[in-house]
Amino acid sequence: MKYFEGINFIGCGEFSNHTSIQKDRFFEGYYGIQYNHSGPMDFTVGDKPRCEVEGPYAFISQPKLKFYYGAPPGQARHHVFVCFKGPRVDRFIRNGLLAVRPNLIRIINAERFLSTLRELIANIQHNPPQNYNRAVLLLEDLLLQLHEQPSEKPEINSHLIPGLKQLASAVEQSPQLDWDFTREAAALGVSYPHFRRIFRQYAGTSPVNYLIKCRLRNAVWLLLHSDDQISTIAENCGIPDEFYFSRLFKKYYNLPPLTYRQEFKNQP
Repeated sequence: MKYFEGINFIGCGEFSNHTSIQKDRFFEGYYGIQYNHSGPMDFTVGDKPRCEVEGPYAFISQPKLKFYYGAPPGQARHHVFVCFKGPRVDRFIRNGLLAVRPNLIRIINAERFLSTLRELIANIQHNPPQNYNRAVLLLEDLLLQLHEQPSEKPEINSHLIPGLKQLASAVEQSPQLDWDFTREAAALGVSYPHFRRIFRQYAGTSPVNYLIKCRLRNAVWLLLHSDDQISTIAENCGIPDEFYFSRLFKKYYNLPPLTYRQEFKNQP
């Protein structure tokens, strides 16, 4: 049957405890369905702000773009992927089945999506695939499932994006400051509830959570690149309560700060 011709499967896999980070990853000449079934994932494309999501999210990896994705330091996630190329992909794109915008897509029926991915992977792990036609049909099923996921929020008004970008960058560069997001909302000319919604849409998390993550990323750097005491690091990161700092750090990185330093400092 020639109907399904035009797809070449070039890679697949499933990692239930994936800890690595793909930095500046290019996918030259092929596309992929990258699926985060569970756990936290940092993600960005090109020079866009990095965001962190939790749980079932997918994105399409594609040529000519630079991707950054992976578990935050000290954490793990469940990652599943399949990569493919061929002339049939061009038809997918022309007909709208394969979206070329590399957005994160929240997966509502995560178990169905995972089951379809696993069935496809089981089929194409053999060379040639056990049933090539069914493999292509399963790939189209996955793309259709992605296409059918409901949109979470409308687009942000374009005039607000520069202000959000500037604020996110400022928080990332100086997380130790005493940030007042009610004041930042007023500076953008929006109510705080609306500000919180659009900031979450822009950065992938709430402004308070974004601030906490920036402070903890700064703490990680200080733990690995200085000999400062934990109390000093907590103070320099904007969290002067050492015990609260330690609880937060363990919540996000699954290790107390001192143990994290002992585990990862001086690693190549």
